[in-house]
Amino acid sequence: MVSVKKISEGIKTTDDSLFGLLSSYKPHTAYFRILASTEEKRAVLLITDNPRCWLRLPAERYAAYAPVRRQELGATKLSVKYLTAANIVRTFGPTLGVSLPKKKTTVVNELDQGGCFLLEFPIDDLPLVLQAVRKIITLSPQRKYEIIETCLTEI
Repeated sequence: MVSVKKISEGIKTTDDSLFGLLSSYKPHTAYFRILASTEEKRAVLLITDNPRCWLRLPAERYAAYAPVRRQELGATKLSVKYLTAANIVRTFGPTLGVSLPKKKTTVVNELDQGGCFLLEFPIDDLPLVLQAVRKIITLSPQRKYEIIETCLTEI
């Protein structure tokens, strides 16, 4: 007698739909966190693949910073499925396509070491950065797949 399990293991179906193609990238998720300080008049955008990396930030440096809430951002979530933080930074650039003053902006990219991407900028530019983050969070599945394809061809 042939078991049902053995028969089902031999049958492999391929899903050529967009969600089928993206399914292999399902474990990848990029997380965003935005901190702002009215005292220092600065804001920080953090992007990482693992939110545990946020604990590695120097506590004394960012003690005056408070997290910007999702409601203030106008988004239901602060993550993007199917994309890694490196994919986002490669595609949109270190300032996420926002023109920020170079002298007042600090970029720290520790994604290669398993850390996070940090963009520190003046708080006056916070609405522009929030708009860029909202745009990234609401990417269509088609656009996500295009980003994955482009990042794979660059390697």
